[in-house]
Amino acid sequence: MTTRPEDFEFEALCQTLESTVEHVPETARDALSAAANALHYLYVTDQFTAFREYLRDTDTPVPASIDPAHVFPDVTRAEEWLRKQPLSSWGTLVKVAGKTFAVGKRAEMRLILVPSFTSQEVDSPERSE
Repeated sequence: MTTRPEDFEFEALCQTLESTVEHVPETARDALSAAANALHYLYVTDQFTAFREYLRDTDTPVPASIDPAHVFPDVTRAEEWLRKQPLSSWGTLVKVAGKTFAVGKRAEMRLILVPSFTSQEVDSPERSE
């Protein structure tokens, strides 16, 4: 039986990373070290539960068509709207000046706009940067 990504145990994962680093090319060791440090940061800052929820959410299938909850002509109006939103708005997709953003949640429990892509944008050969 395979462990679901959100159900891993922190100490066991760290031990696995430590033993794995000996067997990977030197060019990959920095990446493994950064990943281990990121997990440790989440653990010591008490954000591990939120990380597990994030992993659980990433396993949820994405619908073929996603319409943004709101469309804004510019960042100023989007941020104005964002300041009035409850923390439960986390994950909401919006369009700002034609680009997709997801409402994210910062460590200090403040909402931010995070660049994101809908499935249509990922599949589009003309994806704008």
